[in-house]
Amino acid sequence: MATFARPRLRGPELLRAVAEGTAGEVGEAFLRGLVRSVAEALAAKLVLVAEASDESGVHVKVVAGWYDGEPIDEPFEYDTAGQPCALVPGQTLVSFPEGLVEHFPEDRGAVEMGLQSYLAVCLRGSDNTYLGHLAVLDAYRMEAEPDDVAVLKIFAARAGAELERRIQERALQASRARVIEAADAERRRVGRDLHDGAQQRLLAVSNLLRVARRKPDAAEKLLETAEQELTAAHAELRELARGLHPVALAERGLPAAIESLSSASALCVTLDICPDELPDEIAAAAYFVVAECLTNASRYGQACDVKISVAREDGHLRLEVADDGVGGA
Repeated sequence: MATFARPRLRGPELLRAVAEGTAGEVGEAFLRGLVRSVAEALAAKLVLVAEASDESGVHVKVVAGWYDGEPIDEPFEYDTAGQPCALVPGQTLVSFPEGLVEHFPEDRGAVEMGLQSYLAVCLRGSDNTYLGHLAVLDAYRMEAEPDDVAVLKIFAARAGAELERRIQERALQASRARVIEAADAERRRVGRDLHDGAQQRLLAVSNLLRVARRKPDAAEKLLETAEQELTAAHAELRELARGLHPVALAERGLPAAIESLSSASALCVTLDICPDELPDEIAAAAYFVVAECLTNASRYGQACDVKISVAREDGHLRLEVADDGVGGA
């Protein structure tokens, strides 16, 4: 039977060593401290924390690793097919005390590194979703005692919480990016509308007035045209301002603002809107949802009749826009 290069720590000693190795650490530092301290305490050749790309676990990314006494600085990814980690998503613990390459001859990494034992603890989120695994591998036999497994599960729970935090952080960053992209798109739209609409009309007014000064005999006709252009420019600016923050919403509240929206729509709109005063941000959100729904019903839904209802229920605002169109907006 193979002998170990140095003894592995067990039970309370393992717990103490890993706790000291991760004390006060959070985020990436915790994961790095975890793989290092576990590797040193268990005298293991390779310890890693892998994050799954999805719940199936068919592809993972190593976010922290310790190999042969050194940290793995560059994260790497791999498919789990043909490897022991492919078994982890459906189990709490996967253990092969010896004969790893005989069980998994397709695991070229284990063959090349001369690894013979494998122990992995499943990492799950707060909703029990599979997030990845904490794996310990060695070139010698590695029999895990119940106390050792209990210790690894404690720190696996912390690692799972860190992976969940990373996922939420990425989701938040993606959400922020979408908000910024939407804001940029809106600014570009406003810029285009100003340039193509009111700005051109005001330039036309300036030119008309200049010509009127040079041609007094045609001044009345030119001034009449200038007045028409100013009226149109004023209307376009009001419409543009309505899209940024509707005047009716600020001055008369949500019912009047939605009524104004409906009157400008080509659809037949029936309203049932509670008159309660609402916080500005809630009223604005409801207004723009209705505006988008009316546009979609007309442009894509091929609707004729629309019913809009807004009501307060149990401290929430319930908004419903229903139409007789084909859907698909």
